[in-house]
Amino acid sequence: MKSALANLGMVLQSLALASSVYGLLGPQVTLSDGDTITGNYEPLNNLESYLGIPFAAPPVGPLRFKPPQPYTGSLNGFQALAYGPSCPQMEIASGASGIVGLLPQDVVSLVMQTPLFNAIIPQSEDCLTLNIYRKRGLSSTAKLPVMFWIFGGGFEFGGTNYYLPQQLMAQGALQGQDFIYVSVNYRVAAFGFLGGLEIKAEGSGNPGLLDQRLALQWIADNIASFGGDPSKVTIFGESAGSISVAHQMIANNGDNTYKGKPLFRAAIMQSGSVLPTLDIDSAYPQKIFDAVANAGGCGSASDKLACLRGLSYADMQAASNSVPGIFSYESLQLSYMPRPDGGFIPYQQMQMVADGKYARVPYIIGDQNDEGTLFALTNLNITTDAEVSAYIDNVFPNLSSSQLAEILTLYPQDVTQGSPFNTGLLNALTPENKRLASFLGDIVFQAPRRFLLNHTPDVTRYTFVSQQLAGIPILGTFHANDLIWQYFVTGSGSLVYRNAFISFANNLNPNGGGIYTLTNWPQYQNTNALANNMMYINAVGLSTGKDNYRQAAISFLNSDYQSILT
Repeated sequence: MKSALANLGMVLQSLALASSVYGLLGPQVTLSDGDTITGNYEPLNNLESYLGIPFAAPPVGPLRFKPPQPYTGSLNGFQALAYGPSCPQMEIASGASGIVGLLPQDVVSLVMQTPLFNAIIPQSEDCLTLNIYRKRGLSSTAKLPVMFWIFGGGFEFGGTNYYLPQQLMAQGALQGQDFIYVSVNYRVAAFGFLGGLEIKAEGSGNPGLLDQRLALQWIADNIASFGGDPSKVTIFGESAGSISVAHQMIANNGDNTYKGKPLFRAAIMQSGSVLPTLDIDSAYPQKIFDAVANAGGCGSASDKLACLRGLSYADMQAASNSVPGIFSYESLQLSYMPRPDGGFIPYQQMQMVADGKYARVPYIIGDQNDEGTLFALTNLNITTDAEVSAYIDNVFPNLSSSQLAEILTLYPQDVTQGSPFNTGLLNALTPENKRLASFLGDIVFQAPRRFLLNHTPDVTRYTFVSQQLAGIPILGTFHANDLIWQYFVTGSGSLVYRNAFISFANNLNPNGGGIYTLTNWPQYQNTNALANNMMYINAVGLSTGKDNYRQAAISFLNSDYQSILT
């Protein structure tokens, strides 16, 4: 009897050891080329994660600024256990701290919850990795839809490990619509979006967008191994990520195929659309290139790009940081952003949409009510009508005097008309602050959103605006607050950012979330300002209404977009 019990004990010990080793090893997935990688178990969330998977060759040395090259090393035995480093970031601390100091403490607490102001994580120029989350034990034959997240950060900063998908995926499970979540690192700042004649001449425009495209191709080749369906990919993002989604829709004249099949079948854009920008070799991006080259000691080099590629990482990072950032006086006149390059983005983005050069995929696009308030805090020294006029004329030098006068009329000095909207005489830090906030929010976010909606009549589309934080001092429903509800806490916006988005990714209908769909979201009706075609996210719930606010002002910006290119 004792011998039998001893043998049983040994068997149980062996089983326990095997179980422990298996748990230590983590889940494994065999990729399409036969390589096997190991990930993490997340028992509290019933998930598996595969983190920091390289999809491109390190973009260093001669590959700095270049289009990404596919990763050719072996991934067999790769331990996909931790997020990879973020790509080199611009320094935002000084500008951000100045803005935060202007806000009431309770507003500061709210703003600091957004990834926009989170601490910068480890950085490296070798940064092109992606992350995959799936339900634990998922079969490779499951064919789940895929949600592919592109982070924001003004094309200057950001990384994937800010955005943890556990709550999103828990909501998917609740409504019986599981999905696979993917996030991607891409190059930002000078490393990903440097402009200039030199960049265009060698065909190296917009490598940050090309990083995203190469990651999508990696997913197309490999996501089936994780139980995903490569024919059911939804790309989604916020701010610069949202702008990236729009640019993926128009890239290659709207051809989103790879090996003869679409890389994505749907898109979701949160605060960002196609941009009103001039070519990559126009005056402003050339000015930025020259400033970066000079800062790196390459201004007089016969081959400035070769010189910049020869700089150490630290010196190149310093050069990248030598130009204005998103929280500088220049604000949304970004030093680094996607621009027409004659290749991946063939020509002016809004004109491409007007010409029908976009992927025919259903999409959702929306904005926050007060998109411009954060960015107008950098211009508080503008206090007169003449200074507003000079500022707009400097940022948009192609405006005629009559067009500039019309903008000043449509965006009056009257603080009751400014942003945060519907706050009357309140929140006016200066006589011009709310006016600039309204203009900046419309020209960069609201007008391009409405332009895209009204020039894509042959696809199913939905739009929203959030007024969830109406009443918040100074900022109102500010840019990027949606990330709080989407990733971290529950509020009325979560009904859109979680269950409606998940439903859309599953069946191309945001109203398919079962009992979690509390308000029917109508499709957008083209150019019909009287239609019930917009979802309003309010403090206490959802409602539908018209997309006709500031109709005259936004229509003017969109009708004359060729004159407001920057």
